[in-house]
Amino acid sequence: MQHAFALYVLKNAKAAASPGTQWLCRDQGQVEGSFVLPFFRGNVAAADMVMAVRLGMGMSLMAMRRTFLTGMAAFAMAGLTPRVMPAEGDIAPGADCFAATDNAKLKFEVYQQAPPPRSRGRYAHYPLSAAASAQLGRLAAAPDGIRTWYYHWANRAATPLVGAGGQQIIRKLNLEPSWTGNRRHRSAFGSIDRANACTMAQASSLLGQNARARAYAREAGITLINEKALPDAAPPSPVDTCVLASRALPSRASGIMLDYEVQDGRTPLQTERFLTAYARLVHGAGKQAILLVNPLDSPGQKRFTGVTSANAHRIVSVFDRTMLVLWGRNAQNSLPASYAAQMAIVKAGGPVDGKRLLIDFELAGTTLDDARFVRQAIIRDGLAGVMFWRNYATQGGPCSAPVNQRIAAIALGETAHDGR
Repeated sequence: MQHAFALYVLKNAKAAASPGTQWLCRDQGQVEGSFVLPFFRGNVAAADMVMAVRLGMGMSLMAMRRTFLTGMAAFAMAGLTPRVMPAEGDIAPGADCFAATDNAKLKFEVYQQAPPPRSRGRYAHYPLSAAASAQLGRLAAAPDGIRTWYYHWANRAATPLVGAGGQQIIRKLNLEPSWTGNRRHRSAFGSIDRANACTMAQASSLLGQNARARAYAREAGITLINEKALPDAAPPSPVDTCVLASRALPSRASGIMLDYEVQDGRTPLQTERFLTAYARLVHGAGKQAILLVNPLDSPGQKRFTGVTSANAHRIVSVFDRTMLVLWGRNAQNSLPASYAAQMAIVKAGGPVDGKRLLIDFELAGTTLDDARFVRQAIIRDGLAGVMFWRNYATQGGPCSAPVNQRIAAIALGETAHDGR
């Protein structure tokens, strides 16, 4: 899951339709971020996009400066005039539907997949009781009362994988841990064992256990490298090179959230052994472990990731929380039916403590009725709570926004309105 800045210049924007063009720092629903958005006004003349520049968070200052100057030159040629919008802390209060005061109204855990709020200034991801972010450096500065989790990508193998009908499945390469988060550089591994060894080495390093990280690497035959030794602008690293974050998990962080969407053809036995070892590693360091997997009822889950009705109950038992992903494109075309199917998979091995389960709710492709069902299910079944998955939706803004209506229905049990 990756975040990037995107700079777009659109031509032929009619004044009646659009007041100008924007430099969009758009959260693609993948990791997170709220940043200053410069705004550009001017006369635009033709009918298509003329430029799209992506700026990665890990880009060096010199590279970013060159890219920025190139972009400014293009704006000058197009007759556009730059004007900088206020920073987060300068935006007028009340610009967003929710505020920090809404946190006190929460009746169950509410996770936002975003960095925690700073001590002051605008924050688009209220309400929340916990934040999960790949921006490791932001976890130490969360306000009191908000727990933080490092969002850790589980590495997958890049070996060939054939799907239904003999079609080869092309998988994305792996995200890399970073103190600042959002590295564009990607890693590849030649086997499931080596991918797993890197994930365990990364977790060990995050937990301050560097000797253990080196042992995982040595046993699997992979190479460890600190993120500072591998600039984000570097060419792809050799296969089986494992990137470690430059610093460890902040002491005040509650734990690690593992995003386990490997889809590389591993067996249920491989998955259960790995996930059990991962949870024990995190717990052994005095931290908690949360498991995020793709929907348990998705067609590829059993075949490619290895979480099934035969092992799901045991896997849930070793993690502090496990996510049930509820999204609009579920296999049953019904969010309540998808929830029932996933609960049946989890409970196939016996009763489950609801407090070990979180709902990962998609904000982009769901409805207000879906949101109301989720709140009812959390309360009725005694679940721990919810995490909001943007999936390209935008948080913040007025209460009339459909996303805010869904958030209010789940988190607060009310209808969002601007006078609330």
